Amino acid sequence: MKNYDVVVVGAGPGGSIAAMEAANRGLKTIFFERGRRPGEKNSSGCGLGPRMWTDFRFMKELTPEVCPSMRAGAASRSYFVNKQGVVAGYVMARPTESVSYEPAKSFITMNVYRSDFDPWLAAFATKAGAELKTSTLVTGLLRENDRVVGIIDEHGEKYRGLVIGADGVVSMVARQSGLRMRWDQDHVTLVPQYDFAVDPQRIDDIMGDETLAVWWSALFPAAYQVFFHDGFHLGLGNWMTWWDKNPLYYLDQVVKLDYFQRLVRVLDARPREYHAHLLPWLGSPGNTHTDNVILVGDAGGFPCPLEAEGIYPAMITGRAAAEVAADAISSSDTSKEFLDLYDRKWQQTSIGEEFKTGPELARIWRALPFSPKETMSWFVPMIMEILGGILDWSQPHAVRVRQVMRHVKLYLPQAVPFIMRNVLPLLEKILGERMDMLTSPEKLIASMPELQEAIASAFEEKEERA
Repeated sequence: MKNYDVVVVGAGPGGSIAAMEAANRGLKTIFFERGRRPGEKNSSGCGLGPRMWTDFRFMKELTPEVCPSMRAGAASRSYFVNKQGVVAGYVMARPTESVSYEPAKSFITMNVYRSDFDPWLAAFATKAGAELKTSTLVTGLLRENDRVVGIIDEHGEKYRGLVIGADGVVSMVARQSGLRMRWDQDHVTLVPQYDFAVDPQRIDDIMGDETLAVWWSALFPAAYQVFFHDGFHLGLGNWMTWWDKNPLYYLDQVVKLDYFQRLVRVLDARPREYHAHLLPWLGSPGNTHTDNVILVGDAGGFPCPLEAEGIYPAMITGRAAAEVAADAISSSDTSKEFLDLYDRKWQQTSIGEEFKTGPELARIWRALPFSPKETMSWFVPMIMEILGGILDWSQPHAVRVRQVMRHVKLYLPQAVPFIMRNVLPLLEKILGERMDMLTSPEKLIASMPELQEAIASAFEEKEERA
């Protein structure tokens, strides 16, 4: 038996942050990685959001020298694919003027391969004094008097301590602690992806500062394309209850697009790897703790409820878990009741703010880009009619505006119920008592003095011209 204050299962971003924060608080800490090194897993790349640089000061030390795959991008592109498999249009966007801080003004995501990022992150934990044990699979929880008191590895070695489960979507810690047997099928997504190798200079010359693309389609669930220093991922996913064909069938629909094939030729992109992984995607996290056990990251169901980004939530909940563990150990109380503090703590972070509208965000996303036949089949042509129909010379512009308006009206029988079912509940949650402004022009104007001034100024100019 080996005794520790904190035992962390998993050396991904959540586990490494939990181990680092626990060690920084003077707790004797060990964290386990089943691979030969952190980052050796079948989910190879990720995008890091700007919030990490505000919440974790050490992120300023992330450079190409220590993370060769990193690529910052200030632009994202949305492709809209119709039922005929044609890219009917696309829109590119950069950080807008309302973005309030750096580095969010400079990039949307910093893309890295996990094989670079995870070991770099784990090194902060070992520098803080945490012990890292690799090539070791944790197979069970250690119990005394029917209470979890530690873990058991594949060799039968026992480690006593408060257990932090950072072991991903298929969490042994969650299962054996009784917090969850498994996710329901409509709570977890399957995500296949291809990785392509591309010459870095070619990526820069052709893509410029683009870092991310989303392929919105009536043929397949929303697909994503993420560019790294020397390659890119193409992937898509959906809830386990959705698939009516092999997931690769849908991913291959993206690959077969003429537009994507042209991009492959121009970039001289070469298929390099295939990955597939599971990802929890919920409107609210599951059970997060019990006696002497805390779950973080994917194990606790913390990926963002809108787009399921999981690295940042894992790091935030890893830190919160370590802080609560330190309080519990100093109080000699690691009961579930004391560990309720964990929920209160993460709920006070930006992750908690995200989950305030979690069910509504997850529902609207499930009903829009992840419902290609039901929703995207009319959404794509409607959006393209609005964005692109006016910008052509086939008729006098006034005629085209009337044509576009008549055509958009054809989609209202589908668009209005969608808005009522999915958009309004989200707006009600966000706006609260101010929701009635949307149905009352007078209240809307009264709440916006800038609008009142603009209207008054416009009337004055009109009277002066008259």
